[in-house]
Amino acid sequence: MTEIEAKFANRGLKMPASNCKQALLPQGAQVLPNPAGTAPGLIWQPRPGLTLLTFPGVPAEMQRMWQETAVPYLKSQGWGQEIIFSRLLKFTGIGESALAEKVAPFFELTNPTVAPYASLGQVRLRLTAKAPCENQAIALINPVAQQLQAIAGEDYFGCDDDTLASVVGQLLQQAGQTLSVAESCTGGGLGGELTSIPGSSRYFWGGVIAYDNQVKIALLKVDPEAIAQGGAVSETVAAQMALGVRARLGTSWGLSITGIAGPGGGSDSKPLGTVCFGLASSDGQVTSATEQLGARTRETIRQRSVSIALDKLRRRLLKSVC
Repeated sequence: MTEIEAKFANRGLKMPASNCKQALLPQGAQVLPNPAGTAPGLIWQPRPGLTLLTFPGVPAEMQRMWQETAVPYLKSQGWGQEIIFSRLLKFTGIGESALAEKVAPFFELTNPTVAPYASLGQVRLRLTAKAPCENQAIALINPVAQQLQAIAGEDYFGCDDDTLASVVGQLLQQAGQTLSVAESCTGGGLGGELTSIPGSSRYFWGGVIAYDNQVKIALLKVDPEAIAQGGAVSETVAAQMALGVRARLGTSWGLSITGIAGPGGGSDSKPLGTVCFGLASSDGQVTSATEQLGARTRETIRQRSVSIALDKLRRRLLKSVC
């Protein structure tokens, strides 16, 4: 109790009566000190062979207590002689079952282990190794990771904290190139993903949200006849959007998205989830493609469209950088 009162006093505060309960412990329990807050944790052995450690719920306090007090205690008891280290490999453009079939023998490994995880538009493989120290665990993981990356080829895009946007940014910087985007159905989601990366202003110059056809025509110089003939969701319009934004902003690359995110707007010829992409480069080349994302939710179609657009640019950059 005295320690808790002192922490409040050091902040120039009087301890509220409700904080008294923070000093209560089960009989026989030890205090697990909290250097960052008032609520202590506890170490309790209610019976032989069972040890309980509790922490306050504030993440910053819990994390610091774990590192500064719990880990030393566990090591003093002879626990934690081995560490567990994981690396997450990330893949896109390939389904979970297709990747699993390619790398099936690796799932039989015991140290490191390899386990698949699926997420929206991506597949992840988690490699986990046990070893006396982190360097030895990494040494176990590295050769396996290299083999998996070689098998996956361009479908592998990064690991751990890498995202498609961060990888695209790295490739643009390596090439000394810049990017602008033109978006319709994603409404700024592509630009938002790119600008979520610190320092992205070095390679991402901006974009145009061309939601209405008049914006496509006026700002991006899309041919009105192309819209009249094929509709706003077409590869021709996507290509012209990419060319238009690249010319308008003066960047190395122009990347565009136009599609049907729903829930309405679909037809027999262009069902919900039809999305067209355009990519224009500084050498005058422009490519376009159509993806059928299916009758998913509006937000899912928009998110997948952003990921697909970034991946198309990533694969083109890999060819030009390498």
